[in-house]
Amino acid sequence: MKKCTVILTLFAAISTSYAQSTFQKIENVPTIDQWTVNFLENDDLDIISLNEGAAAPAPYSKVKEVKAALDAKRKRQYIQKTKVDVNPDLVPNVLSDFNGKPLGSTGIPLDNTIAVSNGGFIMSAINTNVNILDSTGKSLKFRSLSGMVKGQLGLLDRFYDPKVLYDPLSDRFILIFLEGSNSSDTRIITGFSQTNDPTGDWNFYAINGRPNGGAKWSDYPIIAHNKEDLYITVNILRDNESWQEGFVQSVIWQVNKASGYAGDTLVQNLYQNINFGDAPVWSICPVQPAVDMDMDNMYFLSVRPDAEANDTVFLHEITNKTTSPDATYKLTVLTSNENYGVPPSAFQPTQGFRLQTNDTRVLSAALHLGQIQYVQSTLHPTLLSSGIYHGTVFDVGTSPRVEGRIISSENMDYAYPSIAFAGETVNENSMVVTFSHVSESDYPGTSAMFYNFKDGLYHNYSPVFMVKQGESEINSFLPDSMERWGDYTDIQPQYNDLGAVWLVGSYGDADGRNNVWIAKVRANNVLLGVEELFVYPNPSQDFIKISTIFHKNELVNIALTDLLGREVKSIKEQKVAPGNIEFLIDVSMITAGNYVLTITSTDGSTRLAKKVYID
Repeated sequence: MKKCTVILTLFAAISTSYAQSTFQKIENVPTIDQWTVNFLENDDLDIISLNEGAAAPAPYSKVKEVKAALDAKRKRQYIQKTKVDVNPDLVPNVLSDFNGKPLGSTGIPLDNTIAVSNGGFIMSAINTNVNILDSTGKSLKFRSLSGMVKGQLGLLDRFYDPKVLYDPLSDRFILIFLEGSNSSDTRIITGFSQTNDPTGDWNFYAINGRPNGGAKWSDYPIIAHNKEDLYITVNILRDNESWQEGFVQSVIWQVNKASGYAGDTLVQNLYQNINFGDAPVWSICPVQPAVDMDMDNMYFLSVRPDAEANDTVFLHEITNKTTSPDATYKLTVLTSNENYGVPPSAFQPTQGFRLQTNDTRVLSAALHLGQIQYVQSTLHPTLLSSGIYHGTVFDVGTSPRVEGRIISSENMDYAYPSIAFAGETVNENSMVVTFSHVSESDYPGTSAMFYNFKDGLYHNYSPVFMVKQGESEINSFLPDSMERWGDYTDIQPQYNDLGAVWLVGSYGDADGRNNVWIAKVRANNVLLGVEELFVYPNPSQDFIKISTIFHKNELVNIALTDLLGREVKSIKEQKVAPGNIEFLIDVSMITAGNYVLTITSTDGSTRLAKKVYID
């Protein structure tokens, strides 16, 4: 497995500001019955309208110009090689990996997306197809998107942009994709598996892609979910214009999952006319709760995707579930300490072959322990390369502030990142970021990077490592053309095996095509504190003896939690003094299994943890 030298640009200062939004509080939210409609036949939906704004601009108008200038400039740029040390001990391990693209499947770009169940089913969707596999990569069912819904929604003749997710709370799958790319037929196809077996029957619905009518249609879905609701964001575009130039607005659909699982009429809300400064906010990314989905509200992030350099981050919130009459929309405008910007095109090893990196929109985000971690492609302003912007919104529910870091390489281009929780326990805030890589000496492939913090010390990164090396350049079009790269990666925690994630990305195969690579990766979290806490015996049946060294007089809490973070035994506010201290804990009545023992000082200055097994 090839290692890459990584340059991690860190910025210590945190600059935060809050702008007064132009949004009005939603009043007189309709009753649930008013939202219970069949979108395939009803264009007269009541819609939650937020501050009707001015006519939408074409936000992508500068992107091509910016990219062309960057491409020309980086050819002349002398790269000043600077390195920031990362922790090599944090490199994750690839547990299994395999090609995920069935023979004969087509589509440019791939639009990779993945969902993996606790039972080992894998749904991998690309462009127009769905491949259902077992955990070894054996294909169990392969269908076109239209074949998945056969007999339920009538003719589907222009289907694309799939998104899949696994719901560990209901042990079900959800599949979203688009039908149609103009106002004559624009539908958001929304499917719910009837059981935990995705090869079985599904309930499919069609959400109207032009809820206000007119010559418009829906493009570019992103999805996330919490305990009760599924959230779908799309961009509304004008007919007969490109997705770059025809943008009208971004909207948020809020869908009750239970109604979809049951096959009942879909219960849903729509939030639209989401504007700032009399202009629509372009491209909204829902934030996926990492493991704790028991929440009624939902967060979203967006930026200024066409910016050459900008520091604005829009934090959106829907405050309650579909079935609540009290749901409102909120906006907080934040300022990051570090700019993001439109990345330049990426160069392949064969001269004249380049890859599209698109814009700098937020592509993926995860919420855990009161923090949102998110990723987007960006320009590295010194290297003039395409890199990964890794941002953190701290204290999201109280006083949110943003800090950004750019992950880049002195010789690589990175793009299309996704992020997912990778902590071995719910007490960590560890993540794995996956993304596409390429250079003038490395064919296009898929990489990943582990991120961890401990004791309030953030920015502990592993080196970037190549999950899949490319075999050739991507050559779908003519030489010297701009090839489509991906355009997405995807990643998901293995919910019943914390610390492990499943990811999917693309690579250039031996035939010059864009191909699919799936991998299960386990985090290597050496910063959990295992060397600072002595536990004996381990495994244990009757008691656990704890020994560790304290450096001051303090009060500590000792807790034994299962891998879902549920506390099974605790000792509160124990006084300790400097020196070696021992504790004895009776575990004879605790169910056999894996647990985590933590010692935390009441002032937050000490945190020790150790994995233990009770048999």
